Amino acid sequence: MRRLSMWLLALALQGIAFGAVAQEAYAVGSAGRSNWAIDCGPGSCQRSTSAWRVAAGYRFNRVVALEAFYADFGRARSSDFLLDGSLGATGAGVQTLIGWQFGDFDFAGKIGAARMRNDFRASPTSAYPSAAVHRNELIGGLMGAYRITPNLAVRLDVDIVTVALDGDFVFYARGSDVTTLMLGLMFRF
Repeated sequence: MRRLSMWLLALALQGIAFGAVAQEAYAVGSAGRSNWAIDCGPGSCQRSTSAWRVAAGYRFNRVVALEAFYADFGRARSSDFLLDGSLGATGAGVQTLIGWQFGDFDFAGKIGAARMRNDFRASPTSAYPSAAVHRNELIGGLMGAYRITPNLAVRLDVDIVTVALDGDFVFYARGSDVTTLMLGLMFRF
């Protein structure tokens, strides 16, 4: 029993030490590219487009942070005979970052939930109508950062989310995985 008590005390002291050393609030602004995994069929499509993201978070210790974000994933375009138009997505949500600090480098995995606004803008020649929906989606990814100064860091984010429209549409009914790669600045308070 004494050995268990010592282990629990050591674990508690380590948790307190992590919290005392690494607590901080931060803000992030990023821009980059998104790649849409859409099936274009026999037509052509533009799968890569610009994207941007802003976030604010709080690091509780060296391991765990919580982050709220808003992201614009851009617009993919399809020029298929039946499915002529563009699909776009924006979303706001919360992510948990679990990782570690190694000197001036931070690495983390991210998992969270986003409230997405997905819309299809049909061109006049499209057989399918325009539509817009709001959906809750899981979002995950990776983060790496390098501290230039104690308060400023360069940050690289990779996020993956599914963008889909509800309904009986053939186009994007199953959804499209969107992968973003964004580079930005992180300011710690």
